[in-house]
Amino acid sequence: MTRSVVLLLVAWPLALGAQAAGDTTITARGIVQSKGLFLPSPLLVRGVRIGWLDFDGDTHGITTYENRLVEATGTLRFRTDTAGAVIADLVDPRAKERDPSGMVRRDVQLSFTQRAVVTLAVEPSRFAWRDSSSRASGVRPMLLFTLVNHGDVPIQMSFPRYEVICVRVRAVETGGAGRSDTSWTVLMPGVRNISLVMRQRFQEIVELPPRAAPTAGRYRARVELCSGSTYGADVFFDVTR
Repeated sequence: MTRSVVLLLVAWPLALGAQAAGDTTITARGIVQSKGLFLPSPLLVRGVRIGWLDFDGDTHGITTYENRLVEATGTLRFRTDTAGAVIADLVDPRAKERDPSGMVRRDVQLSFTQRAVVTLAVEPSRFAWRDSSSRASGVRPMLLFTLVNHGDVPIQMSFPRYEVICVRVRAVETGGAGRSDTSWTVLMPGVRNISLVMRQRFQEIVELPPRAAPTAGRYRARVELCSGSTYGADVFFDVTR
């Protein structure tokens, strides 16, 4: 069973004008989402930030990485849609799965037959909400959570109020972060139960909102299944600006 929060994927406007001519081979780090690559840390190309790349050309094999973090290489090409907006394509993409920076791995063993591995990361793990000119950087950090059953018996949980993922983000350095402490839950209407047999994976991608880490400092993020805090992990990340 594999699930993922549906991300609202927005491409930054690309007013490239005459600069749009010519193709460039690039390597980008992002999350594969159906027909494109979502970039938590936007690319800066010809002075323009790009947060989403459509796939084009030969995409054989890349869809097997759905909802996974990859390093993708391909030709960057710009085109114009019917409304006149400029869109960035990654042509003939080739990808390799990559572990997120600073990923935490926890081995959970409740009994001889109940074993699981939990991983958690923030991608990117160090970022700035604003650039050196105090303009929005376009960064959209993601919490990447996975649970894989390595035991002989299924992992079974119920979520009567559809609250599946519980998140808490706290400042661990005073700095400019003060006493920041933010919690929220991820609701999944219709999901009342989860059952994972051996080797099955449950995964979630949750966007980290600016309000959870509003100022520069070091933070701790806790992500867990709401009905089973044993299946959770903590990870640190840094906001530089």
